[in-house]
Amino acid sequence: MTAVEAHFPDFADNMQRLVGHGLEFYLASNESLRPFLNEAPYGHKLTWLDFTDTTEDKGWDTGEFLNLFNVMNGIAFGDRGIPMPQWVMVDLILMPSAAVIAALPQSSFTEILETSAFDEDAKRHMRAVFDKAKQSAYNGPIPIAGYCAAPSAAPGTWVGWSLWSLWTSVGLGKALKALALSAYQAEKLDGVTQYDNSALRVHTRFGRLRVMVATVPFHTSPGSFVYENDFTVPVTGPEPAPSFLLDPFDYERQRAMQKAIEARESTFYVLAPGHLVQDGTTYVPILEIPAS
Repeated sequence: MTAVEAHFPDFADNMQRLVGHGLEFYLASNESLRPFLNEAPYGHKLTWLDFTDTTEDKGWDTGEFLNLFNVMNGIAFGDRGIPMPQWVMVDLILMPSAAVIAALPQSSFTEILETSAFDEDAKRHMRAVFDKAKQSAYNGPIPIAGYCAAPSAAPGTWVGWSLWSLWTSVGLGKALKALALSAYQAEKLDGVTQYDNSALRVHTRFGRLRVMVATVPFHTSPGSFVYENDFTVPVTGPEPAPSFLLDPFDYERQRAMQKAIEARESTFYVLAPGHLVQDGTTYVPILEIPAS
């Protein structure tokens, strides 16, 4: 059992429901890393994909599947200005790491696209991608969500950098992240996200997020911060109440948090559920622990 599975044993409980929706789960990497990856996280066998494989024994082309993964990722992140160039996918995921990808057979994809609640703009883009795939005679599954992290120089630590799901109403993000962290056999997870990013609702399901760096102005997306999950720390009782609610766009308060971190005056954590709405405004629940 991996550290994540021991820490959060129930996180793949909805896998049967997801499989019932027709979802299929893949682990994409390369053969040299295969011995170091857990291909059955939470007991769920992932379908192995080697990005260098040119055979089509599955009946569809692996390269085209991964290209579609990248295109769909671009739809998910395009509004933030951080779609993933294809070389990044090769150099930072498929060579040193792995991606866990959720996909739908084409028949299920068309049905769900028409019957489920998707953002209309995203739906238009997804339909165009699907039509292009059909015109190219590709008959394989269509990626709809994914998670990937990069190995860190610190042993047992991974750096998460891409969690996305175009089907947000079925708990897919949480399941993908749980599967991937178990596949990596991660003990700690660092990452960069934004205070206004809805993915905080998923990230905080894996325990409180320690704010390592409260503001990263160098990042492309405003309001970015660095967090860490430590899966080796025992789970304690219920979470305390937040010390304050942070406006995701209060950059002055974020800079003040960073000064307190640098001066070792306080430690800050983002608490579940990641986002709280009060009077129509979204806030981030923050726990501040002053230095003793």
